[in-house]
Amino acid sequence: MPHRRLLLSALIALAALGITACNRREPTDVAGFRAALGRAIRLVRQESPQKARNLERLLGEAEVASAAEAATPWWEGSVGRSEAAWARAMQEAGDATRQTRAFRRLAVERTSGLLRATRDDVARARAEIREAGMGRREGAAMERAANRLATAERLMGAGAHTAAGVELEAARQDCAIVHAAWSGLHARFSDPVLRRQWRSWVADTIETSESQGEVAIIVDKLRRRVLLYDAGREVGSFRAELGANGLRRKEHAGDRATPEGRYWVVERKEGRHTRYYKALLINYPNDEDRMRFALGKTRGVIPHRAGIGSLIEIHGDGGAGRDWTDGCVALTNEDMDRVYAVTRVGTPVTIVGTYER
Repeated sequence: MPHRRLLLSALIALAALGITACNRREPTDVAGFRAALGRAIRLVRQESPQKARNLERLLGEAEVASAAEAATPWWEGSVGRSEAAWARAMQEAGDATRQTRAFRRLAVERTSGLLRATRDDVARARAEIREAGMGRREGAAMERAANRLATAERLMGAGAHTAAGVELEAARQDCAIVHAAWSGLHARFSDPVLRRQWRSWVADTIETSESQGEVAIIVDKLRRRVLLYDAGREVGSFRAELGANGLRRKEHAGDRATPEGRYWVVERKEGRHTRYYKALLINYPNDEDRMRFALGKTRGVIPHRAGIGSLIEIHGDGGAGRDWTDGCVALTNEDMDRVYAVTRVGTPVTIVGTYER
């Protein structure tokens, strides 16, 4: 009997060992999962830090489940928990990876189109910033736009298309500042009231030139042209440079704007009498300029201490290719020779914003 009991105990022990061996699973090999999750986290972090943090949380939970399963006997019901945790983490990683790659494809397409548009905007802004009357604010916006475009191009080269898109959008906003100022400067040249006034001034000037058989000068500010008439016929057209704020109508001394109105030559200067080769001094301010100046003072749109200004000339030493004077009209010395030779004190000089010829 003792031998039978001992044999029975041994069989029971062997059976228990067999059952244990059948039910205990080998620990999950998580090295591949861990590496895949690490790659996914690095991939999605740039576009979506929140998704990256979620994947890190799921990775941590899977690691804890694996450690707990390895340390817990099978009969306590821990088998399969780690596999479920790793499967859940890998599922989330797969979804996040697919979404990130799709997002990046769209970002590449979007920023490529945005880059072309921004380059066009910056090129336009570079041309517009050279316009007479553009200020420091517009100059700063132009500089920011150029820098942001360069930064975006570097980011795109590094594959950071989302960050590049942010820079490109900001660059376009800066270009819009330049364009808005440029459009504001040019808006007055489409004003029908002003255009009718300018046409009337020019027509009267040409008619006077024709009826008196004399020379007259017309300055078209928008087109930067000095037109020379003799007996009502155009006999010369010369490239001109204006005041640094030349497209604006002159309001007071120091505004560097070129005036608009009907004037005449009051003095011819050359040699030591002028700083600018040769010069034709006109009678700015005229009566209309004085009335407008007084009204501006009354309305408070002209600084209280500002004067009306004077010494507006058509003079030489031009040819810089930009508007640079304090309100005068500058010609090259060669063109100034031609204009100076046929003018006299009393020659009409009409300055308009622009007009249709």
